[in-house]
Amino acid sequence: MIATLTLNIGTVFIVTSALIVAAFGYLVGITERQKKARENLQRSLDKLKKAYNELDEQAKIIVKKDLELNKTQEELDKKLSSLYALHKFSQAISSTFDREKLFSQIDKSFISELGFYRGVLILADREAKGFSIPVAVGYSRQEQEKIKKRLSEKDILGKLKQPLLIDESHLLDEIKKELLQTFSLVSFCVVPIISQEAKLGLIVAGNELAYTRLTEADLEMLSILASQIASGLENVRLYEELWHSHQDLEQRVAQRTKELALANEKLKKIDKLKSEFVSAVSHELRTPLTSIKGYASILTGGKLGAVPAQAKERLEKINKHSDALVKLVNDLLDGARIESGKVEMKLEKLNVKDALDWVADIMAPQMKEKKIEFTQEITKGIPECLADSIQLGRVLTNLMGNAIKFTPEKGKISIKVKQIKDFLQIDIRDSGIGIAEDEIAKVFEEFYRADNEVNQKVKGTGLGLPLVKRIVQAHKGKIWVTSTLGKGTTFSFTLPKA
Repeated sequence: MIATLTLNIGTVFIVTSALIVAAFGYLVGITERQKKARENLQRSLDKLKKAYNELDEQAKIIVKKDLELNKTQEELDKKLSSLYALHKFSQAISSTFDREKLFSQIDKSFISELGFYRGVLILADREAKGFSIPVAVGYSRQEQEKIKKRLSEKDILGKLKQPLLIDESHLLDEIKKELLQTFSLVSFCVVPIISQEAKLGLIVAGNELAYTRLTEADLEMLSILASQIASGLENVRLYEELWHSHQDLEQRVAQRTKELALANEKLKKIDKLKSEFVSAVSHELRTPLTSIKGYASILTGGKLGAVPAQAKERLEKINKHSDALVKLVNDLLDGARIESGKVEMKLEKLNVKDALDWVADIMAPQMKEKKIEFTQEITKGIPECLADSIQLGRVLTNLMGNAIKFTPEKGKISIKVKQIKDFLQIDIRDSGIGIAEDEIAKVFEEFYRADNEVNQKVKGTGLGLPLVKRIVQAHKGKIWVTSTLGKGTTFSFTLPKA
């Protein structure tokens, strides 16, 4: 029994030992798995931590980039707003030449659109040797006077060579310190206004709060504005100079016109006196000329007895020269009367061809003597003219006589008639010696005779063409001459159509 018991105990011990060994082994297995699990978990935690850190860094970068983008967007919006404001300002100043209207565009809202809190425009007054402030946004009258005083005392405009960006937090040189004290701003831009000739002044704009710092972009915008202001002021200056020049010119023209009117009145009085004098003298000459011609005719006719041949020859010369003097007196009288309006033109409907045929018939012997070829050209259906037949005859006779006189033998003379609107134009052309260009303007002057070979041989008075001009003008027509030396001359005149 004991043995059996011992056997059982041993069996139990063996079984128990086996169970303990198995349990220990199981426990050992569990511990290894847990360890591995912990290690795996730690590795996962490490990876998660690393991923978290990386995600955190990326989040920080994203936030930073987002802030930078927002800041960039704000800067871009600000720049676009500034550019738009500058564009509007440019359009406004390009349409005005008024200094006050130009300055009125730079107001508080405009300064704000450019991104500034305060702004001041300062111009140098060369004559007063000081400064004026046409624009001041955010500055009181007292502050403006302080600014002008400091600018004069420190000669800041003279020292300012280029645009400056000034911030009190930065290291400042002497000129920047003076500007900082002058304008009482934390961050601001100072830009000189320069024209082609000199510095006109300066413009200052900025902010007085520490968190609203300005950048180079703000300086660039203010530089553009300063350039626009300089251009606008230059345009105003040029316009004012032009306006003053125009006013001065108008005054001079008015004064000169007044002087010319007075001179013209004097000339009219002198001309009237001349006409009256010529008329009076002509009348006075007519009586003795008539007597001389009459007595010469009586003596020549032998009514007072026989006249020796030599005496008769002298009497004929007296008679001939008396005729020339009578013609001269008549021309003088007629010219004076027509000019003064004392000769009334008896205007009537006239057939131009009949008038031309009449003058051609009268001048035929002279043309035949010089073997001159004469032609007429009258446009078909030409209307009648309105003229005084006697005076028109004098015009045609005078012009044809001149044409014959200055045309050499076997030359050509032609008359052409055409209608131009409400007038008939008559051209009398010859192939004569012509008139020098510098003498053309003088041919209608009284007593003027061109210096040529024909005039040296044939005497004349120089009254024929002036008389012709007065007759044509009395008909409300015009007369002119074209000529080429050595090739011929064309006298043209107009008469109103009936």
